[in-house]
This record gives sequence, C-alpha cells and structure tokens, in this order.
Amino acid sequence: MQRFDRVLTLIENVLAASTLGLAAVIAVVAVVLRYVFGIFLFWSEEAIIYLIIYSTFLGAVITLRHNEHVNVDIFGAFLKARGRRALAVLAASLTVLYLVCIGYFAWLLLFEPFSTSTITPSLKLPLWVVEAAVPIGLTLMLLRALEMLVRNARGEDAFAEAKRSILEVEAEATGLDVREVERTRRELGDDPEENDR
Repeated sequence: MQRFDRVLTLIENVLAASTLGLAAVIAVVAVVLRYVFGIFLFWSEEAIIYLIIYSTFLGAVITLRHNEHVNVDIFGAFLKARGRRALAVLAASLTVLYLVCIGYFAWLLLFEPFSTSTITPSLKLPLWVVEAAVPIGLTLMLLRALEMLVRNARGEDAFAEAKRSILEVEAEATGLDVREVERTRRELGDDPEENDR
C-alpha cells in the first residue's frame, strides 16, 4: 500500500506541477514577446486556459490526498472510535461510488461525436483532448479514494499526510530530506516559526 501511495503521489505531483508550470511559462513568454518584441502568440491564451483546466482537476486529487476538500463531520463527534471508523468506511464507499458513476460518464463524453469531430479554435486540437482532463482527474481521484477506503477498512489513518505539514509530505514524495528543506528555508529567512514570533 505504501508503494502504491508513493507512485500515485509522484504521478499526481508531476502532472499537476507540470501543467501549472507550463501554463505559467507560456504566460510569461507570451507577455515578454508581445510587449518587448511585438510578437503575438495567438495560441497562448487558449493553451493557458486548457493547462489550468488540467491542473485544476489534477489539483483536486492532491487536495483529496491532504484531506482539504470541504467536509462536514457532524455525526463523528457523537460516535465512539468504532462508530467513527464505520462512518469513515461508509463515507469512503460513497465517494468511490460517486467517482465511479461520474467518471464513467466522463469517459463516455470523450467518445461522443461532438468531442471527436470538434477542434479547438487556435490550437486545432480535437475537443476530446481538452475534455480528457475530467476523466483523468476523476480516475486518479478514484484510485486515491479506493486507497482511503482500504485504509479506513483496515483501521488505519486514511489521511496520514493531513497530520504532517505539506512541506514534509511533498519533500518526501520528491525524495528530498525535509530537514534539508527546513535548513534551506531558515538560511533564506523564510522560516514560518520565526515569522510567527
């Protein structure tokens, strides 16, 4: 399970960061070319919009991993540990069911005649390439929800990463030593603990 989590985390991070990073690079290059050299990249705005759509659906998976989606837990406060575990399994099961249903229709959308025959105005991409952000994001989210369901059923903490700082989790996922990252932040004067004092 830990290896599955590591691989899925790496895929999520690389895809989300690369789509958002590429959108930022295109935006900067387009602005510099337009205002410095007078060159207009007619396709840049469309590319940025599509990349941000992808990063949004991929970022939703990362948000689920960190347990940062909107969550109203009224009943859990009135239950003992065993009841909270049963409620967590039920919630994870409903999440999986929802993602299976919506994901199924999202994949079907890609094969609709409108999606396969329509092309985007500037990039001349088939529309299904843009629409693929939805089923890809939902499929990754389904894998993450299944992992949460298995962890809840085993009695493990489904959101182990939520208890640690995002810096720790992301440093571990990228193979960095969190102590090295913290030391570098202190050297650069970006230590949040000192800023709070």
